[in-house]
Amino acid sequence: MEISNKAFPNNSFLEIKLDRHIVDYLWEVIIQGKKKKEEYKSRLIGNISHSYGLIDANEYFYKNVCIKLVKQYRKKNGGLDPFQSNMIVNSKTPLMLEEFWVNYQYQAEFNPYHSHGGVYSFVIWMRIPYSVKDQLELPQFYGTKRVNLKAGTFEFEYIDLLGNIRNIKYVLSPEYEGTMLFFPAALRHCVYPFYGTEEPRVSISGNLWFVPVDQ
Repeated sequence: MEISNKAFPNNSFLEIKLDRHIVDYLWEVIIQGKKKKEEYKSRLIGNISHSYGLIDANEYFYKNVCIKLVKQYRKKNGGLDPFQSNMIVNSKTPLMLEEFWVNYQYQAEFNPYHSHGGVYSFVIWMRIPYSVKDQLELPQFYGTKRVNLKAGTFEFEYIDLLGNIRNIKYVLSPEYEGTMLFFPAALRHCVYPFYGTEEPRVSISGNLWFVPVDQ
């Protein structure tokens, strides 16, 4: 007999290792954001020390990274944006990087499960001051299997076709520095607390929205 595997259509997300010059640009953007100190905490759900608004000068990051990722996402997902069927838009409707910020997360701080506004969202890990090995060696985690460890991880949550809650977990370490995840803004995700270091975890997030147009 002949057997073939069939999958239900579904949204996906993209994982990107950013080029060095893009990472360098983002660090410069972070430096300027820290100087300006536009506090973003009141706009976010994170239980963390600091979130600062960022400015993408001349839309450099949007034009050199985000536009390419939108095209790739559409290519991998039938040419559509997330939930486009419920919106009066098409592939020619322009997008903009409406929100752009940096998070400083210290040990024991966390981001509970949440989703973002807009159409697309992203996270970029700029500095990760720990690894899963570090967390497993802490006394409170003795006996914890690596597969069950949540400390210091980033996690997506979604419902599969049978209605079960599923997770995709990123067990973070310095090797993920410069890595970006690009995903539908409505996709729920969280960041668990880490321990054993006084250094902050630094990450950038942003949301892409459709540009308002006259109906």
